[in-house]
Amino acid sequence: MFYSRIIFIATLLTLGACASTPDYVAADSASDYGHYTRKISDDRYRVNYNGRRSTDLQDARDYAMLRAAELTLNKGYDWFQIVDRETSTTETREPEMQLGFGYEQTRYVETHCGLLSCTRTERPMRQASMHLDNRRPETRHSHSIEIVMGKGKVPENGNYYDAKAVAESIGEPA
Repeated sequence: MFYSRIIFIATLLTLGACASTPDYVAADSASDYGHYTRKISDDRYRVNYNGRRSTDLQDARDYAMLRAAELTLNKGYDWFQIVDRETSTTETREPEMQLGFGYEQTRYVETHCGLLSCTRTERPMRQASMHLDNRRPETRHSHSIEIVMGKGKVPENGNYYDAKAVAESIGEPA
């Protein structure tokens, strides 16, 4: 009874930690979830946002834009232009549940040595195993934009964005 309570509490804490992990975080690498930035030149960057299973496509686009706006402001620029964009969706389709069984039979050999001789004993050894895999299908969205940053008044023609307005509009996610 005591151990079942500990397992129950540990499960709740683990689920709570997963549910409260924010989506808008810096990624450790270009393939990890979160935002990742690569410098191309002084005023040109590639901004990637890789979503998790819980991140929908629009959020992935918004987070890439938010990171572009933050980067633009942090580098001392006023606006950015999107010169290239790419969205990808990866779907992993796996069975809802896989159940596997295994059986192995081997021989266990023991050797006992005394003062004058050794005896050898062989016994059959059987081992059964069961494997349960309940991974769900998952969909992950990634959005990548290449931006060029500029100062002064925002140009009117093209994919130009006021960095401050974008940052305020999308805002820091909860």
